Amino acid sequence: MRICFELLELLKARRMGIRRAAVNTFGYIAKAIGPQDVLATLLNNLKVQERQMRVCTTVAIAIVAEACAPFTVLPALMNEYRVPELNVQNGVLKSMSFLFEYIGEMGKDYVNAVTPLLEDALTDRDLVHRQQAASAIKHIALGVAGLGCEDAVLHLLNYLWPNIFETSPHVICAVLEAIEACRLTLGPSRILQYVLQGLFHPARRVREVYWRIYNTLYIGAQPALVAYYPTIEDDEHNVYQRYELEYVL
Repeated sequence: MRICFELLELLKARRMGIRRAAVNTFGYIAKAIGPQDVLATLLNNLKVQERQMRVCTTVAIAIVAEACAPFTVLPALMNEYRVPELNVQNGVLKSMSFLFEYIGEMGKDYVNAVTPLLEDALTDRDLVHRQQAASAIKHIALGVAGLGCEDAVLHLLNYLWPNIFETSPHVICAVLEAIEACRLTLGPSRILQYVLQGLFHPARRVREVYWRIYNTLYIGAQPALVAYYPTIEDDEHNVYQRYELEYVL
């Protein structure tokens, strides 16, 4: 534990290699003595003002979770979110984002547990809360694709979708990436059903966002969309019937 306290100082180091070695060392110490004491030290460190310290601490928490299994870390992490302080809550969300990135497919066991917390973050007034929650959803969705967690991911997508009109570049980038990740888990047809509602909206600003999402959807899964386009009556210039598809259906 003495080494842990000394390591916290190294998270301020100017060289990235030193910071990386420090956060990895937290993982080794947690593996040796158990995660509880190490985690308490790290969670306490989320309250500091210096951003670099907090970011390194969130990475260290995720590494401890990966080393000692997530169920040893997640309860304490979620409990820490109840602290009514912006830095701490953002740190917890960032930790979750890194945690689900590191554990990948193991995330399927924890999706339902963290869903209420992410709901709360996605409905928060603070932009950074929503950005970090979107980032966490991206990693969750990428990890659980094809593992039967569609109901939870769809539920989170419903909370994520209103944020597509954000103007902050970091937030909109995180939201669009999360929607792309949801496409992998839920299939492009589900995202298309959301997108079709706004493609021809009277307001240009609404149309622009929806077309942007549609274009990324089209690039990512164009062949899979064919079966889900709306059926339109033929007119005198064009034939919209897809006979081969209707044979199959």
